[in-house]
Amino acid sequence: MATAITQQILLKTNVDMLFFHGRDLPYELLLRVKERLPTVMYYDDCIRGTAEHLNEVIKFGRQADIMYLTNRGEIDRYREWGVNAKFVTGGCDPSAHRMVEMPSAFFQSDVAFIGRPNTPERVACMRAVAKRFDLKLWGSGWEIHGLRAAARDVYASEYRKICAGAKIILGWNIDPSVDLYFSNRTWYTLGCGGFLLTLYSPSLEEIFGRGRELDWFETPNECCQKIDYYLQHAQERKKIAHAGYELAHRYYSYEKMVEKIVNDLPQKGLRPL
Repeated sequence: MATAITQQILLKTNVDMLFFHGRDLPYELLLRVKERLPTVMYYDDCIRGTAEHLNEVIKFGRQADIMYLTNRGEIDRYREWGVNAKFVTGGCDPSAHRMVEMPSAFFQSDVAFIGRPNTPERVACMRAVAKRFDLKLWGSGWEIHGLRAAARDVYASEYRKICAGAKIILGWNIDPSVDLYFSNRTWYTLGCGGFLLTLYSPSLEEIFGRGRELDWFETPNECCQKIDYYLQHAQERKKIAHAGYELAHRYYSYEKMVEKIVNDLPQKGLRPL
């Protein structure tokens, strides 16, 4: 019933395009709507991160006129699977990702990581950091690895407070081998004014300057060295965080991302909006 109602709303109102994320709508609805409207799919994960649902992602992607993927390294693979894939950077939401005043002590720490223990490498890095620094983890599943999380779930309101309360936010991508793949938390953290120290991914320097809008590391040992350095250089850390915030909001907001997508549609043979 909900699918039928949604279909009628889409087809009877002045809708120019169906824009959807991943598998976040019924497949039958996509098949019906695509006969009348341009369909654009947005997906912000990598193959390793979505392995369990990869066939479903491909299935939906094949039905979209264009599938925008937030990594460049897997574009050719999706095209081999019959998906019209194209790269887009992703972005931040200015209404959700913004700076706030220093929060309560619950959200404060020297170092914070937001995410789950999805890979052994991530767990090993967090263990190394926790031995040397005041690390606060946010996300479910850490207990089974001998680490305690401050909370299992993090929403936008908490995310802002974590970024304001932590001196350093760590990033660890689930697959560091994919060209220009990094978690959407990269943009969220920068958008909230956090200082981000992230695991390097190939070609990251095409978008960010190292030590300019963020910094990166390649091993847990280098991560700890960088943490030690930035904890002792607060002004440099704040300067980088401010530059990252400006970059995210000026050039990489969701509004800017959607503008790129809309402008790209006529070039792909879809009707202008």
